[in-house]
Amino acid sequence: MSRARQLGAWTLAAVGLPVLTWLLHGLSDRLGLHNVLLLYLLIAVLVGAIGGVLPAVATALGGFLLANWFFTEPFHTLVVGDPDHLVSLFVFLVVALAVGLLVGLSTRRSAEAGRARAQAEALASNVSTGGQDDQGLVSRIREVFSLTSVSLLRRSEGGWEALAWAGEPELKSPEEGTEVIELTPETVLVLLDGRLTADDRMVLRAFSAQIVQALEREQLEREARAAEALMATDRLRTAVLDAVSHDLRTPLATIKASLTSLLETGVEWTPEETRAFLQEAVGQAERLNRMVGRLLDASRLQAGAVHVFFRPVLLDEVVSTALSGLGHSSERVLVDIPEGLSPVQTDPDLLERVIANLVENAVTWSGPDETVRVIADQLDGRVDLRILDTGPGIPEAARELVYQPFQRLGDARGQGVGLGLTVSRGLLEAMGTNLRIEDTPGGGATMVIEFKTANRPLLSSHIKEGSHA
Repeated sequence: MSRARQLGAWTLAAVGLPVLTWLLHGLSDRLGLHNVLLLYLLIAVLVGAIGGVLPAVATALGGFLLANWFFTEPFHTLVVGDPDHLVSLFVFLVVALAVGLLVGLSTRRSAEAGRARAQAEALASNVSTGGQDDQGLVSRIREVFSLTSVSLLRRSEGGWEALAWAGEPELKSPEEGTEVIELTPETVLVLLDGRLTADDRMVLRAFSAQIVQALEREQLEREARAAEALMATDRLRTAVLDAVSHDLRTPLATIKASLTSLLETGVEWTPEETRAFLQEAVGQAERLNRMVGRLLDASRLQAGAVHVFFRPVLLDEVVSTALSGLGHSSERVLVDIPEGLSPVQTDPDLLERVIANLVENAVTWSGPDETVRVIADQLDGRVDLRILDTGPGIPEAARELVYQPFQRLGDARGQGVGLGLTVSRGLLEAMGTNLRIEDTPGGGATMVIEFKTANRPLLSSHIKEGSHA
């Protein structure tokens, strides 16, 4: 029986009996004693239905005394002058006590049955859904058993560590609770203000078994996540080693061959041939530098060590700087950025790397005589930068795959370590910017970067803010 119901029953008895007596006293000349006793009996039944046995018995005794005092002669005494009235009073007392006891017991059993049903439903719900985590189970225990507070504690070097709790105050040690249930040698369940029956303890043991299972499951999940992280790290390490051993060795070998040829003492090279060797060495060095930069960017993204410094910038300035680092590849790029385009809020240094990666990728996949276009347009507070190639395009089903590290669609024409799109998307996500793939009209793929326009004045173009890890 809940405290609220018992309090309501006692309140009804304390208020109802005096009010009824006052009302009946004014009608005593028109109501017989038997009617008065029936009304007192009604109060006793109502109190018993709400609060159980004890309030019902108290109400029956109170009604007996009030009827004797106010409604039997001689009035205002406990003496009963009429034998018929005496019989009526004692019959009322016996009937009221019997009815109050029966109604109270029935109410208590109904409450216990409802509580048991709620406990069974809660347990069945946990079982059918495969269980909950320890926080969910602790909250459910507090709710089902109407406890003030519940804590799940684990023994640690400094005392006790709270794994989960529900209610106030938070119980930080077994001594703060009114009941302690040992789950394992290292973990206990601490309850505050619990009035548990034998049936409650049986259900609670089932809950406790689920908490132990939840703890074991969480430990296994942590171990599985750690193992998965190690496997991912191993895969990344293996892929990096493969890339280094294959893709990075190619430009190194070319640089070495060019420089070794120039150092040959038995061969006279013409100035044109010497220049060609040097240009090849410089080109391969630039390619190698870009590959290493992408590997470093990928490692920073993997470690979450990318720092973003936002400021308003003009896209044409960032695009121009990005293309200047691509060497001869920039000669095949046509830029169409309209004048008066609003500045965008971004990190110019990171965006420069992204644009360089995407343009180089577009040049690689376009035909040797084809032009790569970089265009921008603005609408509704947004600026879109598009990089269009004329290659074979990217099927819609493969558009997520190309963002995976070390993936090169087809690989037939791919160069580098296959990190350009991976790094580009990661850097843009770090800046809160979207990158999507569209089809180029006439064939090819279009990489679209979406920017928000800047909402504060543009800084001078030669001012740099912040630095990057």
